[in-house]
Amino acid sequence: MRSSVVSSRNRVGAAWRALALVGWFAAVVGCSRPAPEGPKPPPAFPGVKLSVGAVGDPAVLVGVAAQRGEWVASRKGEIDVQTDARAVEDADDLDVLIFPGREIGALIDRDLLDEIPAEVVLPPEPDAAPGQGEPRRRRPVDPDDPVEGFRYDDIAPAFRDRVAKYGSERFALPIGGSALVLVYRRDAFTSEAVVKAAKEQGLTLEPPATWERFDALARFLHGRDWDGDGEPNPGLAVALGADAEGVADATFLARAAAVAQHRDYFSFLFEADDLTPQLELPPFVEALRAVAAWKDVGPPGAEGFDIAAARAAFREGKAAMLIDRAEKAAEWASPHPVSVAPLPGSKRVYEPMRETWDESYLNRPTYLPFGGGWLVGIRKGLDPARRDAARDFALYLADAEVANRVIAERSFPMLSVRSSQMGRGLPDPSAAANVDVRGWTSAVSRSLMADRVLPGLRIPDAAGYLADLSQGRIAAVAGEPADEALKRVADAWRKRSETLGAARQLWHYRRSLNALATSSRPPPGSTERARP
Repeated sequence: MRSSVVSSRNRVGAAWRALALVGWFAAVVGCSRPAPEGPKPPPAFPGVKLSVGAVGDPAVLVGVAAQRGEWVASRKGEIDVQTDARAVEDADDLDVLIFPGREIGALIDRDLLDEIPAEVVLPPEPDAAPGQGEPRRRRPVDPDDPVEGFRYDDIAPAFRDRVAKYGSERFALPIGGSALVLVYRRDAFTSEAVVKAAKEQGLTLEPPATWERFDALARFLHGRDWDGDGEPNPGLAVALGADAEGVADATFLARAAAVAQHRDYFSFLFEADDLTPQLELPPFVEALRAVAAWKDVGPPGAEGFDIAAARAAFREGKAAMLIDRAEKAAEWASPHPVSVAPLPGSKRVYEPMRETWDESYLNRPTYLPFGGGWLVGIRKGLDPARRDAARDFALYLADAEVANRVIAERSFPMLSVRSSQMGRGLPDPSAAANVDVRGWTSAVSRSLMADRVLPGLRIPDAAGYLADLSQGRIAAVAGEPADEALKRVADAWRKRSETLGAARQLWHYRRSLNALATSSRPPPGSTERARP
């Protein structure tokens, strides 16, 4: 009996010794591994004060100023928001610059923008496993890491690879975008009398896939009682006159892109080999003739409408359709249901090398106003501490959560540039009464994620070139033949390029296309200035 008890005690003791050994081994192994890290604290910049300002409209700073408090509290730095309007020539005292994409060439021409290296926005590439060629699987993104949590790959390709870059270098981060869409009164497409008349004429009442069908639809709706009030109604409201917001010029260029931007060519407004303006080519002339004819299907005085007047006409029920910036949906508010669709395309595209029309595919590129939207950049030449703080603040503003709050500012609305946020609907549906959220979201997503997206002109003095274009467009709307109006614009562009330095402007144009080889520095030109 005693031997049995001893044997039992020995077995129990052995078991405890085994457990102790396992515990000791686990402790040793555990000590050899680093303890799990907690959330990484954000970088701190005590004593650093950044000057932040806008090149162009300072209204964009309203949203920026509203979001600076969190950065100041967490980074221990200071932000001084300059609220005065700045031209490119007056921006050399800003540390962080907010600007429309069309100014990127002018800022680079003055050597004001610092390149943003890949390591600032992209997490490190995974290492190859020892003895293997395949990379290790990337670990989950750490949201507390400023770079990994930024999710640069979530930015839509058009903004990530085109708008934010100049050549192959990244000079800015996108904050918000803009896109043109087709807006229409749903009752104009569903009225029983209108549907019956359309059926008799073999016309389909749906958002048109081509500009030719758009023109036919505008003519059909014009003069019909599509709202049931017993009075004939106009078909279309669109900016055709002088338009400070730039929507009138963007609308013409969006239509021209459908017939002039062949899929095999990168250049659009200029010949990329010698900066010859392309405006005198048949597709631009054809597009301007069609745009000028829209005054015949608009409300009285349509030929002089700026975009504000066009919005008002649509909002007041004086037009069935409107072409406008998608982010301005709050200004379409109406007691009647409003639907939204992408702009049409063309089944005829001009092929400039052969001087023929290609009819083999539907060409539906997206033209982005304002050079692609609004960006945040960092002034070149900052000392390391200020540069690091400026980079961190730029990352902060372009971060998904912060940018979403900035673009929702009603005084300066913008579109999200992130793929994951394009499906979330209007920034503020409550402000856009009766606008179809699903249709709006689909139109924006399809526009910004299109196969071909063209940022507006981004070379130095882009605003001057567009001002020349405005004069020619307005003259054509007033009755001047489109080919003569565009010839005058092309001549003005040649003179403007010569004044600025044709070789230098050519370098900038090729650089702005992000796809053509250029030297690392521009050739001398008359725009050469003393560098800050």
